[in-house]
Amino acid sequence: MTNGIEAEAYEATSRSQRRDAPTQPPFVLVANLLKSVDLSQTSIGAPTNWREPLRSVTALMFDSHFPMFVTWGEELVFLYNDAYAEILGGKHPAAFGARFKDIWSEIWADIFPLIRKALDGEATYSEDLPLIMNRAGYDERSWFTFSYSPVRDDRGVVQGMFCAVTETTERVLLQQRQAVHLALEEELRDLADPLAVMETASRSLGRALDVARVGYGEIDDGEQHVTVERDWTDGRIASVCGTYRMNDFGPPIIDELRAGRLMCVDDVDHDRRVGGMAAAFHAIGTKTVLAVPLIKTGRFRAMLFLHDPAPRKWTSNDIALASEVAERTWSAVERAKAEAEKARYTERLDFLDALGRATSGLKDADAILRTTTQMLGEILDVSICAYADMDEDADGFTIRGAWAAPGSGHITGRYKLGDFGELAVKELSAGRPLIVNDNLRELAPHEAATFQNIGVSATICMPLVKGDRLTALMAVHHKEPYRWTPHELALVHEVTDRSWAHIERVRSETALQASQAELRRANESLEATVAERTAKLMAAEESLRHVQKMEAVGQLTGGLAHDFNNLLAAILGSLEVMKTRLAQGRVGEIERYLSGATSAAKRGASLTQRMLAFSRRQTLDPKPTDVDRLIGSMEELIRRSVGPSIEVETDRPSDTWAILVDPGQLENALLNLCINGRDAMPEGGKLTIETANRNIDARAATQLGVSPGQFVSISVSDTGTGMSADTISRAFDPFFTTKPTGQGTGLGLSMVWGFAGQSGGSVRIESELDKGATVSMYLPRFSGKVELGGYVQVDTPDAMATERKILLVDDEPLIRMVAAEQLEELGYVVLQAGDAREAIQILETEPGLELLLTDVGLPNGMNGRQLADAARQRRPNLPVLFVTGYAEHAVLNHGHLEPGMQVMTKPYDIITLARRVRAMIENE
Repeated sequence: MTNGIEAEAYEATSRSQRRDAPTQPPFVLVANLLKSVDLSQTSIGAPTNWREPLRSVTALMFDSHFPMFVTWGEELVFLYNDAYAEILGGKHPAAFGARFKDIWSEIWADIFPLIRKALDGEATYSEDLPLIMNRAGYDERSWFTFSYSPVRDDRGVVQGMFCAVTETTERVLLQQRQAVHLALEEELRDLADPLAVMETASRSLGRALDVARVGYGEIDDGEQHVTVERDWTDGRIASVCGTYRMNDFGPPIIDELRAGRLMCVDDVDHDRRVGGMAAAFHAIGTKTVLAVPLIKTGRFRAMLFLHDPAPRKWTSNDIALASEVAERTWSAVERAKAEAEKARYTERLDFLDALGRATSGLKDADAILRTTTQMLGEILDVSICAYADMDEDADGFTIRGAWAAPGSGHITGRYKLGDFGELAVKELSAGRPLIVNDNLRELAPHEAATFQNIGVSATICMPLVKGDRLTALMAVHHKEPYRWTPHELALVHEVTDRSWAHIERVRSETALQASQAELRRANESLEATVAERTAKLMAAEESLRHVQKMEAVGQLTGGLAHDFNNLLAAILGSLEVMKTRLAQGRVGEIERYLSGATSAAKRGASLTQRMLAFSRRQTLDPKPTDVDRLIGSMEELIRRSVGPSIEVETDRPSDTWAILVDPGQLENALLNLCINGRDAMPEGGKLTIETANRNIDARAATQLGVSPGQFVSISVSDTGTGMSADTISRAFDPFFTTKPTGQGTGLGLSMVWGFAGQSGGSVRIESELDKGATVSMYLPRFSGKVELGGYVQVDTPDAMATERKILLVDDEPLIRMVAAEQLEELGYVVLQAGDAREAIQILETEPGLELLLTDVGLPNGMNGRQLADAARQRRPNLPVLFVTGYAEHAVLNHGHLEPGMQVMTKPYDIITLARRVRAMIENE
């Protein structure tokens, strides 16, 4: 056998033949036949009486390993060698010494004209002659190349015929299969519809093997039912499109298919595996079956089947061709499905973009609903599209916005949910969509009547659940029965969420305007009251404190606005210049401005990170940390950063306790303190870094603002200009700086303060003017074991990842799209979900996932951490990488993550993403 498919075909055929064929007798050598067969009773007589011409030609034949035979005399007595006995099959050894016509009676009409020529003295040669022969108890088409040569006696008279023959069946069948494949490949090349692929492949195979029906069936997830959407018949039997319970055709047969074994049933009435299930095959008009299972990713996914109304002996060639076509059909169907899904996804995104543009400027909720229902109804080509608000008790709903196609009635008004049936109440109350393809068939008559009374036969009703309460509904309806697709369901789901977001935006704006108006009235009343009753000192003091708070907020926001305006000016200016240069065709000058814009964006990200640190909202990844080793690893960096005019000294006792912090943020904080110390010593000086173990009692803890306990202090001292008491009191305020304009953001110490506080510690400054300063961080002791070793450095992959599957979950489509593009550029297969519910569906159906990459803050009642917990229940060792732009510490269990879970902060670049993803997948 030349390949795996032919080997499987051979094995399947052998199984069938072993079941049905009688036991073969041992092979009989021709030499023994010469002794045992009484040839004296034939027209050629006993071998001892043969004349020289017959002796010579038979000696030549018997000594040869090439298939040969000789016929002699008026009866054409048939003699042959051992090699030809293999061609005879079941006719050997009875054929030896028999009449040629009796042996090959089934092909006599085809070969007799050639025999006649040879006996008339004319040699013949035939190449790849097709013959239908019966060598094993059944007819089979075979091909042979052979020559017939006359054999003369010593008088020159033709007395017989000599034949040298080779069977070419295998080669001819292979050529025919190759021709079928070439023709099929040409037909499938441009097909984009999966159903058209199924039909085309079925037709090609059916015509090639001359069977009555060929079809392609897809298996459900439970491997219990097969659905045939397209098949081909030659008209002798009907189509079998539909869904069938597989065990109805015989559990032994289906078990073999589930195990991935080819299934040949020559005659359903005489195959013990079918048993009493033959009636199921009779019902679909077939007496014989050949089924090729397609096992993909360890699961029975589809099968190709061949049927005929008459019993048929399936050959190894039939099975090989069916197996090859089955694999090619699977590939083409899956490719077409992927392309169709991609097109539908693109169409969905385009529609959502258009819907967003159409509704973004609307200020009225009803206007948003009118636009949304009309656009959704038109894109889905439905009869009615409606949006409804639920009552407080969720017992009824009011349809506020409704669009109806021409010829369909409007359905605005109030309804009771229970009138639409138990299924509607059950599904919608549980937050699941109600999907009805034909209410007359799927619902009780009185429930279907409610839909029919408003002119509806098919429905998708999508619930919107907020705060564990059914809040609103979005529904699309068809007047006639209709089978909804997953694409349509996904689109209604996304539009429902977006519609609510737009409505909430309008409601918030309206509420804000009302609040502002009320605030203005209150302020006017307050001013009048203050003017009339100036004696109310407490109210005045409260007003003063409010003003002071607003001034502090104004200072903070003003500083932010100042720095971000500078960054935005750099980014926008660079983009404007790049746009001009592109228009001028001066592409070579773009790199400088692109670098400038990128640098400004990174400074903005750094500024945001510092603000998060000050607010104690940065995302930390705490690890047990050896302070002594960390400072030692930074010494060279610190010396380079402060310059040669600054002497750097470290005092690090070997018994310094370990701490539980984010090592990267501790390094940033320490480097910030060292750079501040350098800036305080413009003429040079000495910088000292010290660590110490501290037992903080209750009094000291109160002063530091921490709980009593054991801490490690990390102090940075300089011999610089020092700070006044007023400067110390404001040193941790954001954007406060004593440096000249343009030489500092005023966020360095505020970042250190925020980091220490978020890590459970505190910061203190000790200083006097002209006597230097000491800034000390106090961080809680970690009592566990610190693992030795450095940070893992994961380089950018040298080669693309190959089919490593990642589940990406983010409710922001743009972020999800960009991240997916970046990962796919790296070679990963990315499956996307907009919320936890979609992600769980993928987790339950998609095998081979190697990483869950999820945003922490997800909508619809389940956050990223809860999704990770649900994923770990299904796949205990699945790596999880959380991505967040804000510190959801409570969600992330205050930084205490399970093994195989890590956190990455937005924004990030593709190199950082590649390193983290590869590190987690490779378990580095």
